[in-house]
Amino acid sequence: MQGAQEPATSSVLISNSKYLNNPYFRDVFAQFALRRHGRDLPETYLIPQMVRAIAEVTDMAEFARLVEEEKAKKPDFGAWLNERRFTAYRSDELQQYAEGTLGAAIRAFLEYSGMEMQYMMKDEVAESDIEYTVKRRVSNHDIEHIVTGFGPHDLGEQALAIMNVTACANYFTPALAQHMSNHNMFVSATGYYRVSLHYPALLPHELDAMRRGITAGQWLKQPLFMVQWEDYLDWKLEDICNHLRFERGPAERWSWSLEASVG
Repeated sequence: MQGAQEPATSSVLISNSKYLNNPYFRDVFAQFALRRHGRDLPETYLIPQMVRAIAEVTDMAEFARLVEEEKAKKPDFGAWLNERRFTAYRSDELQQYAEGTLGAAIRAFLEYSGMEMQYMMKDEVAESDIEYTVKRRVSNHDIEHIVTGFGPHDLGEQALAIMNVTACANYFTPALAQHMSNHNMFVSATGYYRVSLHYPALLPHELDAMRRGITAGQWLKQPLFMVQWEDYLDWKLEDICNHLRFERGPAERWSWSLEASVG
């Protein structure tokens, strides 16, 4: 299987993969995929390192060029970027929404978490399309959990990540989809392997979560991050999912997986 050809030798580790060549990316990817989730630190502890690792290997000039090309091909994508919507949610401003609606669900989330939530959006300034996309995606991540029924626990995170990867793959050109999916693919791939190594009893459920996420992503006409949730605040959650054409996930019925993936 190795053939007769020997790989080139070098005094340093080097390959034809920029990801393998980057020591920071190698280390963070390995930690994500191989570590157990201990009780000493939050499961999100390595997220900042993941963000830095991906930034180190991302060609931002190519990324920006691909975004410009895609805007010309897809007017709806260009219009979404040009609108530059920013929304901060406060529980006292969401009192008018009836139970079961998105507005009420966001209100309950804010009251339960105790957060004064701009969904991590520090200001309303985005100097580039990429910066806006990143801010908008981060700011709406919890809303995606709420609407999809793929909650903030192991199975829900896996389902939501692979749902987003699938939707981007179906909507964007392959090169841009890779850029748009880097973080979700990182979380999905390493999470799947970590579960198989350390929490094998969870693996069948992890595979089911991936199946659900892929199926949901295949039905979306646009990536989930392009949905303008502000327009759905008075909609029932199930009605939103029906309108976007995917089946809502189990929500809190998957919450047991949070404890099952730690220790």
